[in-house]
Amino acid sequence: MSVENIQPVLLTFYRLLIATIFLFFFCNTKKIKNLFFHNKKDLLIIAIIGNVVPFNLISWSEVYVDSLVASTLIGTMPIFTFILSFYFFKTKSPKNNVYLGLVLGFFGMYIFINPNESVSNDKHIYFSLLIILSSMFYAFSANWVKTLKNQSSIELAFCSIAVATIICIPTIFIYFFIQSDPIDLIFSRITFSNMVSASVLGILCTGLAITVFFKLIEIENAVFASQSNYLIPCFGFLWSYIFMDEKLTVNLFIGLTMIVYGAFLVNKRV
Repeated sequence: MSVENIQPVLLTFYRLLIATIFLFFFCNTKKIKNLFFHNKKDLLIIAIIGNVVPFNLISWSEVYVDSLVASTLIGTMPIFTFILSFYFFKTKSPKNNVYLGLVLGFFGMYIFINPNESVSNDKHIYFSLLIILSSMFYAFSANWVKTLKNQSSIELAFCSIAVATIICIPTIFIYFFIQSDPIDLIFSRITFSNMVSASVLGILCTGLAITVFFKLIEIENAVFASQSNYLIPCFGFLWSYIFMDEKLTVNLFIGLTMIVYGAFLVNKRV
């Protein structure tokens, strides 16, 4: 399954729309109205910084950057989350085990993917930097979510994604206006398989993933929740092993062990 025939702007809008529809069936409408009424500014910030901007930047960049490179760069989010959490959002001073855990997790991820020469010599620096910028936006959004107290994670996820979907509508019209290809040609390239893949992306990787992410922030903190990003390239390789007969290597086991132990150190209480 792939979404390569769907333009980045259209993919972002579609995955947000599908996620919004999916989450609506699990939400309390009274809570939604209350959340919208009392947190308009916060929802707008989370929608733009946590959804619209990074989704578009990553979708656009992955046209030019290898997915393995992209997943590695997205994995830098916990570092930015920690920096913003401590220095800008003024959370309590972290212990040394947090520093060690974050660094260990990042290098564990690096060992896990074992970047080859073609990845290391990637020439698309500009788009790689855009992905890193996306990680910074994700990190800021994660910390901002923590400032919203006593909010249900699923209603918060629905509201932020719904706002992001609405914001994306003007970008669709702008895209069609500046695009040289006819609109019917753009849509004719999209296959049924592309739509299925994009729908799965919207339901699982957007709606469900953001809800779980917000729940982790609610019960713990943004740094703890962001640790899940270290597993993005790991799962990518595991799916490749299961479905594409990729070989398991020593690097995979060493890297995964470092990631798990790093997460343990970050959340160690003593």
